[in-house]
Amino acid sequence: MTGSRVSVVIPTYNASRFIRRTLDSVLAQRGMSGRLDIVVVDDGSGDDTVEIVRRIPSGDIRIDVLQGARRGVCAARNAGVARCRGEHVAFLDHDDLWEPDKLKRQADLLDADPRAALVFTQARVMAERPGDPEGEITETFPMLREPESFLARAYENLVHWNYIPMSAVMVRRSALPEPAFDPRFQLAEDWDLWLRIAASAGPGGVRFIAEPLTAYRIVAGRATERMADLRLEDISIFQREIERHPWLVDSDPGRCRDTLYRLHEEAGYWLLREGRRAEARRMLRAAWRIKPSSLKPLGRLLASLVPGRAGETGACA
Repeated sequence: MTGSRVSVVIPTYNASRFIRRTLDSVLAQRGMSGRLDIVVVDDGSGDDTVEIVRRIPSGDIRIDVLQGARRGVCAARNAGVARCRGEHVAFLDHDDLWEPDKLKRQADLLDADPRAALVFTQARVMAERPGDPEGEITETFPMLREPESFLARAYENLVHWNYIPMSAVMVRRSALPEPAFDPRFQLAEDWDLWLRIAASAGPGGVRFIAEPLTAYRIVAGRATERMADLRLEDISIFQREIERHPWLVDSDPGRCRDTLYRLHEEAGYWLLREGRRAEARRMLRAAWRIKPSSLKPLGRLLASLVPGRAGETGACA
């Protein structure tokens, strides 16, 4: 065996439709012989996900299956991390896919540079289409114009934009806090973890492979699921970061104000879409106070007062 061992953590919940292809993409990884193990954590599925996983031939690659009652994705990922045996940990959602060279290229980069704590790839974003197992590629994310200079300020830029796709990440095990994922967050838990790693790793700690070695699947009906609660968690995390690191505001107050405005305005939009009018008004009033020159939150506040208009407030752009 050459190179560090890699553990893959896959949380699953009612994943019978996807899990075979997802695991096949892990088992097809090249150059990982003798240095790969997989931990599948089933979070209380009601279908035959576990039975499918146990029937998949894995050769000399060990697949641990952990089963338990439904506790949420944070608890599932943390249970998986606790079972990992590798020096590096890669995260993969149960409906996403990897290109065959993804793990080796990430592991080799971490092995070659002791400063690197986290390395991520681009992801092809695929929208599910009826009868099409591949889906339609809608974008490649992220597109970083000047990756080297951008990642020289990896933490600062990450505070304003979560540019790291969940299933595109490999982390040095020693860089993970305990627990890795904060159970207070159920939707923005990935951004929270990347921020903590980037803040502690320092220069060179976050690395990027500018190739779409990950496929991120958008499942029909889930693209806008719980967006309001996601934005509320985003606000909490962003406010925490600027309180912990006042230099963020001192160095670029305009950018911090723009981000705070955007998060509140988007939270207000999605809360209106979900019919949570009182919460929406609080967010929209906060957005207007942050940027009084913007008419968008005022327009949405007025719309929230008209019966039957909660879901007709226009695009969130």
